[in-house]
Amino acid sequence: MSKVIYLELIDSKNNIITQQKLYVESTGTSSDIKLPEVMQEGTYTLRAYTKYMLNDKEEILFQKEIPIVSLQRDIKYLFDKISEEKVAHEKNKKEEVTNLDTTKPIVQFFPEGGDLITGLECVLGVKVTDSEGNGLALEGKILDENGNFVSYFNSYEFGLGWTSIKVKPYIKYHLQIPIDGEMFDYPIPSPILKGYALRVANWGEYINITASTNIANGLNGAFLVGHIRGDIIFKQKLKANDKNLNIIKLYTSKLQDGVAHFTLFAPDGEPVSERLTFIDNPQNDLKLSIKTNKQNYNLREKVNIDFTLVETDGKTSNGDFSMSVFEQKETLKNTDNIKTWLLLNSDLGGTISNPNFFFQKEKGRKYLLDLLMLTHGWRRFTWKSLMDENDSTAVSFPPEKGIMINGTTTAFKKKQQPRKAQVTLNIVANELVQEQKLTNAKGEFSFGPFIFQDSIKTVINANSIPISKKNRDRLSIYLEPYYPEVKIKNIRKSQVHTKKLVNTYSKPYPKTVEKKLTSDFEYDPSIIKLDETVVKARKKLKPQELLTKKMNARTLHGEASRRLIPDSIPGLGPGSPTFNMLRYVAGVRVFGTFPNQSVSIRGDAVLFVLDGIRTSPGRVQTIPINDILFIDVLRGSEATIYGGLGPDRIGGVIAIYTKRGDEIQQKPKELSNFSNPKIPGFYKTREFYKPNYAVAKPEHKKPDYRKTLHWEPNIKISNNSPYTLNFYTGDTTNKYVIRIEGITYNGIPVSELYSFDVLDTK
Repeated sequence: MSKVIYLELIDSKNNIITQQKLYVESTGTSSDIKLPEVMQEGTYTLRAYTKYMLNDKEEILFQKEIPIVSLQRDIKYLFDKISEEKVAHEKNKKEEVTNLDTTKPIVQFFPEGGDLITGLECVLGVKVTDSEGNGLALEGKILDENGNFVSYFNSYEFGLGWTSIKVKPYIKYHLQIPIDGEMFDYPIPSPILKGYALRVANWGEYINITASTNIANGLNGAFLVGHIRGDIIFKQKLKANDKNLNIIKLYTSKLQDGVAHFTLFAPDGEPVSERLTFIDNPQNDLKLSIKTNKQNYNLREKVNIDFTLVETDGKTSNGDFSMSVFEQKETLKNTDNIKTWLLLNSDLGGTISNPNFFFQKEKGRKYLLDLLMLTHGWRRFTWKSLMDENDSTAVSFPPEKGIMINGTTTAFKKKQQPRKAQVTLNIVANELVQEQKLTNAKGEFSFGPFIFQDSIKTVINANSIPISKKNRDRLSIYLEPYYPEVKIKNIRKSQVHTKKLVNTYSKPYPKTVEKKLTSDFEYDPSIIKLDETVVKARKKLKPQELLTKKMNARTLHGEASRRLIPDSIPGLGPGSPTFNMLRYVAGVRVFGTFPNQSVSIRGDAVLFVLDGIRTSPGRVQTIPINDILFIDVLRGSEATIYGGLGPDRIGGVIAIYTKRGDEIQQKPKELSNFSNPKIPGFYKTREFYKPNYAVAKPEHKKPDYRKTLHWEPNIKISNNSPYTLNFYTGDTTNKYVIRIEGITYNGIPVSELYSFDVLDTK
């Protein structure tokens, strides 16, 4: 199991604002993110993953969208900026379905197992959505090519439905859906003359799996395999019979919950049919008991909580959990949680926007869950590696157990010419730690795993092989980046959802934060309030104005309306490609990845100017970010002064100006056979503020407007006794939610909610 987790905060333009490396001691870890003081408001993405997860052909990483608002704006602006739509969920009521218009719905067909087979009774899954992907509840009929009725069709919540067809040879079928007097027609995929079918009926306590074919003796030597998250749960060779049919009954009492993948292989080993089903084993149900010492609390009163984890047989269990306490009006019942992600959404590629619905005790929930499985065939695992128990294929990213110091030795300043060497790592800490290793033929070396939090200084030496006085080749040492490169950028678009609803804060939220900031200022002992003083003097240019004047003097065009300064762009590091800066300008598009990037402005070509002289895009890409003073992006009349330098039609001019004289920092001279990098350690999580109102302190005079009353990231529940903790309420009356999530030591995810009230009874 990987012991290292990477956490990133990403803006809407896929720029990484913050990165952290976290160490997992048991089953999880915790962290906090301090937001930059200057930050654009908008929707950001929180992404978490291990390096091992990057081995998947389709990388499915945990991602969660979070809104971030700026309190520098006035309150009215915030109210206008933040949508006031809210998610409304009524018990025993259908999910809201988008109102239909005259636009033709989109219909997708999913034959159970993969294909419609001539002569066999086939189940056909159907998904009906509008152009925005919202599910539609509709009725229709299946007809053959001669207009003969075959079967009825209904779609339900999320636009999911099914029907069955006894397929006849050489006959085509189509679905008709009437809407407001207009008939919409959809051709059904043509059946194949010869093939295999796989049907699954999930009855909870057991599963009936039916494999059939219209090929004579086609099941003789065929085999059926099932797995849950890569663990084989079923493997059986099938036998031929007169009916060309095999029915298998699989009991679920010993299976873990989650998406089970069943695949039918033909006698030649080719996978020919697949079906997903969800295992919901009652034996795996756990009850996380949350008990407070009372239901209603006063302002600034102590809250005591006991946690107990109980299995279905009444025995207590154990695991690692995290808890937060916050206002209930900020809670969305349909929010994704650890259970919905691990058991459902991660296996379906993150395509379900409201996965929590399928874990509620709602009528018809299991029926819709099976329809969800019927209409999904996304496979995350490679059957070849699952079936071959002796498969020893090396992965690109093995599970990390700590911080690794990896790198390559090459000929001096020639990164493409690796050299075999003896590498010595010296760690300069309380005492000198030294370790030696030989590189492989490609010059690759690796030290670790190490576990530390503060950054450490190191000295790395390399000597060419064989080592002798006569053989003193000059070498360069290149270290791997501290953070891995993640190729995927955007959250996978949800494929199953109802009407789009915006996850928003309630209206009082900005007011509450503003009150808190005001009280922080009023009661901060480091702040001294002064009487008003009037100072009269001649206006002097501010440092920013002086810098602007200095920059304008260097350009041919004077001042620019779109000017980029590297130091003012969040998330831009010394190693970032230069073109990444341009992503912050509206109308400018950057294509490709470094070093093969190109730029356009409003779809037209771009003229590049470096310190007043025309240059090429390739030359610009070689300029280190640290050497750039500023970049001006010019369009329209601003760019006319450069009209004689470029082609007849350009979208604009990108003018780069580098630092000079004392503006540029001198790079240290690169030494051969030597490197002294500073290696960052694991992030150390800050302790959540927890006031103790039982002991009088001067800072307690300050009003307490906490929206989140408590956060406890490391709760270890054992089967010996309940876990107990406490915290104090604040100065806001409200209904609060205790949300606790975690995983047991045998791998069962748990998520529970509990509420209590804070009243002002004085």
